[in-house]
Amino acid sequence: MTSKTTDRTDSGQILRAVSGALLMAASSMACAQSLATQASDASTDSSVHSPAGSSTLSPLLANVPNTGNEGELSNAVTQHVAPPSLTRSELTLGASMAHVTNDYGDWYGVRLRGLHQFGSQTLIGELSELRRFGERTTFGSLNYVRDFDADWFGAIGFSGTTSGTILPSARVDVSLNRKVLPQRNLVLSIGAGYAWNRSGHRDQLYHAGVIWYATPKLIGEAGMNYDIDSPGSVKAPTYYGALTYGTVGKSVLMIRGSFGREAYQAIGAASQIVDFRSSEIVAQWRYWVTKQWGAQLELDAYHNPYYDRRGFEISVFHSW
Repeated sequence: MTSKTTDRTDSGQILRAVSGALLMAASSMACAQSLATQASDASTDSSVHSPAGSSTLSPLLANVPNTGNEGELSNAVTQHVAPPSLTRSELTLGASMAHVTNDYGDWYGVRLRGLHQFGSQTLIGELSELRRFGERTTFGSLNYVRDFDADWFGAIGFSGTTSGTILPSARVDVSLNRKVLPQRNLVLSIGAGYAWNRSGHRDQLYHAGVIWYATPKLIGEAGMNYDIDSPGSVKAPTYYGALTYGTVGKSVLMIRGSFGREAYQAIGAASQIVDFRSSEIVAQWRYWVTKQWGAQLELDAYHNPYYDRRGFEISVFHSW
């Protein structure tokens, strides 16, 4: 375990790196057509319909957080459900910090995320530099979602890390999704995945969820993740629910909660905790400062029998 002095030094280096990256991003990105204008044009053109089957549905742009069991693919599926009818791209740059109790060491991170939606397809990639439990690693992920027809769409995702045990060395996920109801505003999703960990653990991952576009401004989600970890065949179900409210191009607020069991978690190079209960609540506010630029604030509180974690992430995004 590193000392608190080292943690403060590392956090200062990370924050300075983020500041420099934000300045470079601001100077290099040109102004583009507003996302709000694109969404308005799509909704007034009767010949263009969203993949969800109704031009009155708002696209869900909130970056829904996910548990370790759920992985990155579920987030990609959520954002694909009702994308704008026109091509859209987005870049997000953020920095995060979390305080962890019981002398496990604070967390720090820097994240660069890209999204590109083109017709019936969505591509999301992420590259992050993370420091957790005294380990440092680089995390990368790539997720692809595509419509098969008006009712069905599928997704596949890959992720991995360059070193350490705090996250899987490699992971693959797939999902199949079905839109139901007359306006196709209820989405049923099932998925499965497999993760390899440098500690020798292997995880079979299963997911089932539902996304309901209740109104153009209100979206609800609920689901379950099921993890089977080996060796030991430890079984761990986790349940989650989320509500998202707001208007894309103005302001979007999301609140999410989860509870259940976790099969396995590395808390350092030679330390592990297995088969324990945990709970988490996340609040996220996404605000458009201009038509193309915006900011996002996320607050997170997590609890298990071994430690508590309280953290935040601040990011800026640009859409075109």
